[in-house]
Amino acid sequence: MQTATPFRWLAALVLWLGPLLAAHATHILGGDISYSPVASTTAGVPRYHVVATLFRDPTLAQQPIIQLVGSRNGCGSAVAAGSFAVMVTRNQTTPIYSLNCLNSYGYLYQIIQYETDVDLPAGQWTLSVAELGRSPGIQNLVNPIYTGVYISAYLDNTLTGQDSSPKFLSTLLPYMVNGQAQRYSFSTFDADGDSLVYQFRQPEQSAQSLASPYSCGTSIAGSFSPHFQLSAATGVLTALPGTTQQGQYAMAARVSEYRRLNGSWQLIGYVTRDVTYLANPVSTNQTPRFTALRLNGATTTQPLGQTIRVQPGQAVALALEAADPDAGQALRFESQAPGIIPGLSLQTTGATSALLTWQVPAALPPGRYTATVAVLDNGCPNASEEYTFSFLVAAQPLAARPGRSLEVAAYPTPFREQVQFTTAPNQAVILVDALGREVARLTSAPTGLVRWQPAAALPAGLYLARAASSGQPLARLLRAE
Repeated sequence: MQTATPFRWLAALVLWLGPLLAAHATHILGGDISYSPVASTTAGVPRYHVVATLFRDPTLAQQPIIQLVGSRNGCGSAVAAGSFAVMVTRNQTTPIYSLNCLNSYGYLYQIIQYETDVDLPAGQWTLSVAELGRSPGIQNLVNPIYTGVYISAYLDNTLTGQDSSPKFLSTLLPYMVNGQAQRYSFSTFDADGDSLVYQFRQPEQSAQSLASPYSCGTSIAGSFSPHFQLSAATGVLTALPGTTQQGQYAMAARVSEYRRLNGSWQLIGYVTRDVTYLANPVSTNQTPRFTALRLNGATTTQPLGQTIRVQPGQAVALALEAADPDAGQALRFESQAPGIIPGLSLQTTGATSALLTWQVPAALPPGRYTATVAVLDNGCPNASEEYTFSFLVAAQPLAARPGRSLEVAAYPTPFREQVQFTTAPNQAVILVDALGREVARLTSAPTGLVRWQPAAALPAGLYLARAASSGQPLARLLRAE
């Protein structure tokens, strides 16, 4: 392939970024917060390990300490008993992530983690970190130079004694070039097998200070990312077709987790990731693609997007093949998921192949899980595709559970205007939202087909179809924005 010379790249970057760098500089490119239960040190008081992950520009000074705020039963000027603000020192710093093309602003970043243990007595907790100074060049935010970065996570441990938050599986920041159909991921792993719903959020800021740290996050005026659409079911980020306007962009997504408690779905927590990414229409480097998947040594391939069904304690192996449309490019495979998902490993097996293996833990709760793998080339800058593979972990084969009709697949997933699924003929069906509130009643056709076209005002999120007579779950329906 033809690539620009380093001189041409440097000249383009100076012309593009010069005014931005002269006016302002920022070290934080985004981040997220996760939590997981640990052994209690005070009888009757739950204790959690909290990890704040920040993406930073490594050309500027590191942030050795941050302030973690825990707001109990709401945030704002009124501070509930038990709320806290603690200073947390840097715990881990990753090697610099680079797109392998000029060690300059916009082409490299670093991941820093800050970890601490805190007591979280029963309540509705908002955990947050606020940082000053977004980049002034963010295209989809209004006056970004006057805004900060506010990241948060939520836990309602009045509903459940223990909960591990969803944990993001990838630290590969999006990079857009030439409007190519690139794929990235905001997918997460939830150790409790809770139902997850993904949705875009407007990036937030906060008026937090050392003197008054309990301020809530407020949305920054602007628009969602113009380059990606987000799958409400899996967290997959798929590039939208069209031209790419150069510059920096902000993108935030919330992952809400729901658990079935006392017969209804309850929101028990969420995590939010906010990142800044780069769009540049200059490069001619084309994106590599995953081309084939062979499951458990099979000689024939299966669709990459097909859900893989597996049982707790079972091992599953995905042989992956990839290709690059640019002749002569070398490929590499990467994944941060093995450090998060127990029993998961990734091995490069050839110049264009890799093996993703998952020894599913025997104690893993039944549920739907995802794992991410990226293939990158060695162009300037690197191009990549990050694929999200979906697994359905069931206690036994789905067809082998006697006396119980399990949930069936709905189409499309996620949906916007209309969704359909199949059940028993002429069956009365109730549709409820994630809080268990009824939103519609339908009757299946003589063929068993159920077609639902909700009102436009009904919000995006998770809905459940139930048999009206028994309350038995029939299908999960995810409506996208």
